[in-house]
Amino acid sequence: MDRISELSDDILQRILYFLSQEDAVRTSVLSNPWREIWCTRPNLDFSDTNFKQEFLSTVDKTLQRYCDQRICLEKFQLSMSLYYSHSELKSVWFLKKWIRGLTNIGVKEFGLSIYSKDSRRRQRHVRLPSVVFEAEPLQYLHVEGFMLDRTTIEMNILSKHLKKLCLEKVKIEDGIFQKIISSCPLIETLSLESCMRLRNIEVNNLLRLKKFSFSSSPDEICSIEIYPASLETINIEYAVVSFPQGAEFHSLNCLFMNRVMLSSFDHFSSCKFPSLDNLAILYCDGLDESIEESHVFIDAPNINTFGYHGLIIPSISFATTSRQWSSTLFLILTDDPSLWLLQLHKLLESLSRSEISLSIWQSLCINAEDIFKENHDLVQHIKDENEPAVVVKKLILRDDLPYFSPLSNGLFCICRPRTIGDINYTNSESALKNLMQREGGNQDELRQLWLQDLEEVSLEIYDRNRREWDPTSLSDLPDYEEKKRISTRFALKWREN
Repeated sequence: MDRISELSDDILQRILYFLSQEDAVRTSVLSNPWREIWCTRPNLDFSDTNFKQEFLSTVDKTLQRYCDQRICLEKFQLSMSLYYSHSELKSVWFLKKWIRGLTNIGVKEFGLSIYSKDSRRRQRHVRLPSVVFEAEPLQYLHVEGFMLDRTTIEMNILSKHLKKLCLEKVKIEDGIFQKIISSCPLIETLSLESCMRLRNIEVNNLLRLKKFSFSSSPDEICSIEIYPASLETINIEYAVVSFPQGAEFHSLNCLFMNRVMLSSFDHFSSCKFPSLDNLAILYCDGLDESIEESHVFIDAPNINTFGYHGLIIPSISFATTSRQWSSTLFLILTDDPSLWLLQLHKLLESLSRSEISLSIWQSLCINAEDIFKENHDLVQHIKDENEPAVVVKKLILRDDLPYFSPLSNGLFCICRPRTIGDINYTNSESALKNLMQREGGNQDELRQLWLQDLEEVSLEIYDRNRREWDPTSLSDLPDYEEKKRISTRFALKWREN
């Protein structure tokens, strides 16, 4: 017996809610109860890539039926492409008609995406009809590819119940944006992606804002002022960011900054993040060279994960925390090696309470012959300070490791990796010999410092069939002539400091 078809229409419509528009239509052939159910489901999703035949007519007839029968519609998504001026005018006319009808039946979610080009295939933006913001019950609005200007908000904005606003690839100026958000005080999620002409963002009036996301390009740098309020997540890419001095972000759980320039390191260091769980700082040095002279203090006692990717080694320290946490560093070696190692030593020491994973890329601009030949400053610093090496959970040396020996000599003076992972098997022999070579007249001063603490080295190879790392020996590796890419790693055991 088909028990699903015996369910009430409300339940069947809720089932169809989670299907695509095409799949919902296909259910009409299942049985008699399903024949008309798809016509009354509470969400519609139209794309001219799926409905190529008579797209405008199909959408128009469907919406007209919903309006005539006063069928409840919770969510409406529309994606369409315009290439010629005459079709654009016709489509925009239909768009205004549809949106006006939708506002009358209480739709709560709008998703409007338009891709428009002129006769020369140049991108152009269609004005967003002002009727969009006349929908008082509207709670979620996603707009892509439109232009929002004064004609868009010529009337008073009525979307006072709006909780989520997403603007993607839209053309909007500061004043228009400020007018919109000042009229929608209940916004909890604000997402801005690749918006043009937007240069300054202030969201201090959004007292319920929980999630803020912004991404742009190097050509569209925007200044953003961050206010604590009730923010829980901040995700920013390519922007100049200002944090208020001494602010306390009580609710902030996740902070992600990619290619961001902080307007003031002192202001950021003075902020408190008592609930911060996840912090990522990626390539922010590309926008502000002064980071090399600045120290960043992060007051986040409940931090769980910290990630840093960059071309330079920053000076960062964390407030004391007793909980277990992890830090992931991805560094590109571009500067003077001896100075670079001294800076890395300081960074590892500041993160020594965490479980550290360290990945290092070697820049092609580093001369193989000169690398780490002069490490006297490093050696003298270690001897004078008598500082123990920092434990690192995993060390990954990217690329083909042509400088493994000199690089490892310097690294092992400042850190004690538990494993060295993801090494191409063609380099395993030289790497293993460098780790195990305890005798000989060619040992430099650096190697003498770390070899005395190295107790055991074991080689592991990744078994793709079982998806596991297995202990092995160098003789078990495939013949080099096979030229297969095999991942190997070394498990290291050090004498306790």
